[in-house]
Amino acid sequence: MKRTAKILSILLSAAMLLPAQALATGAAPETQTQQPSVVINEVESDAPNKGNDWVEITNTGTETVDISGWYLTDDKGEERKTEGKTTPLAEGTVLAPGAFLVLEETVNFDFGLGKADTSILYDAGGAQIDSYAYTSVAVGTWSRQSDGSFADADSTPGAVNAAPAAPEPTQPEPSAKPALVLNEINSSPDDWVELMNTGAETLDISGFELRDNSDDHRWRFPDRSTIAAGALLVVDAKSSGLIYDDQAKTFAEGTFEAAIGIGSGDSIRLYDKGSNLLDEYSWTAHASYDGDAAKASYGRYPDGTGAFRLTKETKGTANEYYAPTIVINEVESNGDATDWVEIMNTGMQPVDISGWYLLDNDPVGHKADVTPVAAGTTLAPGALYVLEQNKAFTFGLGKADKAAIYDAGGDLIAEYEWAVHANGVYARIPDGTGEFQDFATATKGKKNKVVNPVVINEVQSNDPNGVADWVELANPTGEVLDISGLVLKDSKGKDPYTIPDGTTIPANGFLVIYQDDSGAKGFAFGLGKGDSVRLFEGGEQIAAATWPDGSHTNPTWGLYPDVNGSSYQNTLEATPGAANKFAGIPDVIAWPGSDKVHTFDTTPTFLEDSSGLDFAGGRLYAVDNGTATFWVMNVAKDGTLTFASGFEQGKRVCFQKDADSEKAKGPDAEGITVDGSGMVYLASERDNSAKGVNYNTILMVDPNKVGTRLVAQKQWDLTASLPQVSANMGIEAVEWVANTDVNGKLIDKNTGKPFDAVNYPNAVAGGVFFVALEDNGHVYAYVLNKDETVVQIADIDTKLGGAMALDYDTYEKKLWVAADDGYGNRMAKITLNGTAAPEIVHVQPAAGVNTAANNEGFAIAGAEYTVNGQRPVYRFCDGVTSGALTIGSMRCSYTASNGTHYYYPSAAISSPATGDSGNIAFMVMLAAASGLLLAAAAVCRAKKRTKGEIG
Repeated sequence: MKRTAKILSILLSAAMLLPAQALATGAAPETQTQQPSVVINEVESDAPNKGNDWVEITNTGTETVDISGWYLTDDKGEERKTEGKTTPLAEGTVLAPGAFLVLEETVNFDFGLGKADTSILYDAGGAQIDSYAYTSVAVGTWSRQSDGSFADADSTPGAVNAAPAAPEPTQPEPSAKPALVLNEINSSPDDWVELMNTGAETLDISGFELRDNSDDHRWRFPDRSTIAAGALLVVDAKSSGLIYDDQAKTFAEGTFEAAIGIGSGDSIRLYDKGSNLLDEYSWTAHASYDGDAAKASYGRYPDGTGAFRLTKETKGTANEYYAPTIVINEVESNGDATDWVEIMNTGMQPVDISGWYLLDNDPVGHKADVTPVAAGTTLAPGALYVLEQNKAFTFGLGKADKAAIYDAGGDLIAEYEWAVHANGVYARIPDGTGEFQDFATATKGKKNKVVNPVVINEVQSNDPNGVADWVELANPTGEVLDISGLVLKDSKGKDPYTIPDGTTIPANGFLVIYQDDSGAKGFAFGLGKGDSVRLFEGGEQIAAATWPDGSHTNPTWGLYPDVNGSSYQNTLEATPGAANKFAGIPDVIAWPGSDKVHTFDTTPTFLEDSSGLDFAGGRLYAVDNGTATFWVMNVAKDGTLTFASGFEQGKRVCFQKDADSEKAKGPDAEGITVDGSGMVYLASERDNSAKGVNYNTILMVDPNKVGTRLVAQKQWDLTASLPQVSANMGIEAVEWVANTDVNGKLIDKNTGKPFDAVNYPNAVAGGVFFVALEDNGHVYAYVLNKDETVVQIADIDTKLGGAMALDYDTYEKKLWVAADDGYGNRMAKITLNGTAAPEIVHVQPAAGVNTAANNEGFAIAGAEYTVNGQRPVYRFCDGVTSGALTIGSMRCSYTASNGTHYYYPSAAISSPATGDSGNIAFMVMLAAASGLLLAAAAVCRAKKRTKGEIG
């Protein structure tokens, strides 16, 4: 809003209420109370003539109050300060008893106050002094009254508030607008109108009228017509009433059908007995569903209050609506001049999309950043419509984000969510009904191109052993792929090879086609230096691989880094019929253990934002990122889990700044780890009170402290030492590793030599802290110092692309990194080998792991928990109320203190079908354990907690 001279004069007049001494910059107040009596006194959220919003504060006490550094926010709270959108008051600013001060938009804050919002006043230390929340815009301003309540009164900035205006006396009139609305309208095959009384009392509707789009077509309710509170009333073709004679200009008895025939493009209007319009609805075609008008009408949903939409015929009963046949068809989030989302009508009827709008994964923060679709916009069957950035919305679509389409009434119609930007666009193949694919070519506002998803994966043009040239095709999908009829050509295209009918590639599989001079069993052309392999479908090229001029493939030319890649380069070795190998890209191995996975919490046990896990000292630690609450569970040798004493409901961790603010939202605690002394560390990527700002921190607490709310004893800020990322793409995990396991095994980038803890005498915890960054999948190693400074000592690229969890296996001396569903829940196993290139192997998840689950926590039990050559591994899934904690197993060769040797033979895990019998005891143990913990949780939560020690 524009700044106005009027407000400036108000600020001056308010300041004049202060004594001269108080006005002097830097002047100290005469006296100051420990608890200032300053309150919010008046709020203007919709100033006349587009003036600035403002909030007036006043000192209700008897002593002058120093308000230096105080500041104002709206309902976003401290996030506004972090964003720099509120300006603290200047040093030396004081407020005398009875004085007023107006805090103005563009002067004291750079945000606008909304129609339903909260004004919050903070002191210089960030403590909340006062707040006022309102749910609608005042006609005047929201003004504090003598009893402390707020009322809608005349605006008096910088002066004593006015009393609310006394309501003008009114005489009840028959034409006063009642709570009567049109609720459902049917125009074919029969005509009828349904009305609803949304009020709490019976209405007398004698003399009320229904009209169509002509004022000559009028039907009136007869005398003594009533409708009960909440009731539905149907007027159909045979309903008797009074009809209008436009010649005689009088009413006479007659039926509804004699007055009104409801047409295919028509209106129905409702008037009271004083001819005041109460409600109306218009349409352009008869309601129908799947071409059948008998299946549809136009009705409000929800009844009485919702917008009109296509509904099922529910004459005289509650409405049921047909969900609009609109889907998201294509999404561009990165790579175009603007982001955009394309929607499609997959149904047989036009859909009115007037007032529809698009939001991302921050629907609250971006609600004001959209422009609804223009009134009268209709999407025909099969038609496309594009909502484009800077036209339909002003925010950007992120790397991990969501597109959500809402109708004019705020109901969610369609949504699509992704974890990473597409290499091209996310598009449905085929249009409207197919699954989303990462499609290379954007088709904005046009039908998506339907092509076979097969890829050219590897090419050999000069085998050193004299074997014929070959081309490897790959199926990047999870289904068998038919490639019959596709045509293979080289750069010249002289001897095209048509792939025979019935040729398929297994799910995620490969097919190698060799050169054959006759062309009977393979392609007849030879592959030369600087040549190409091209693949055609229906005469159109759908894939191609070209290697450099003057050279053959060396050793082969492969799609990098795998079948989902977008570029080609020389491979490390030829791998016909198998995944490509490249320098620097880890090998991929199968899960080293049983494929069985057991769900632990079949009923709600944790909260909904489950994230990090850690196993230490015979206990499993788990944390929730939405509340920074963590739990500790004792793990018995038989696998039974029970909540440690004091952790039945968990303990919540808060930032140091929030020590005295129990209502503070606190850390977005994504990861958890435990050091050798039992201290707990949480990794947080932002402050939940400022979700739009990345703030990577590690917080240390003593879990043995009594109470359910723990203030961080130490707090380290890593943000400046890490790549700049979006707010929700920061550190997702933290893992403490003892110095004895890092010394000499990790190159310290600060010295260029193997790490030596002696170089860091001020470090805490006797170990190194590894953190995983979600944005790039890198793992960073840190020394945390006693003075809360940090030193980054290493950066390890896992090649996963994203990372969500960490765990160090103290038995096998391996650091595990886990990705989530965005990367198929793949993992990386890292061996610190004392070189600048730690050994990295990628590990596929066990077959029993739901790869669509957003697993954000991973922990491995100690080797002493090995049973039948298997030891437990735990995963923690975000976004679910039950089924968050799952338990699987990995093989382990372990010698117990009694000399018993536990080893799971490698042959026993060569296939999912092998070794299951040897694992039955282990899985039975897990099933029993989960039942015991759930029962224990119910008992423990019924008992009063009496101590905070970990039992």
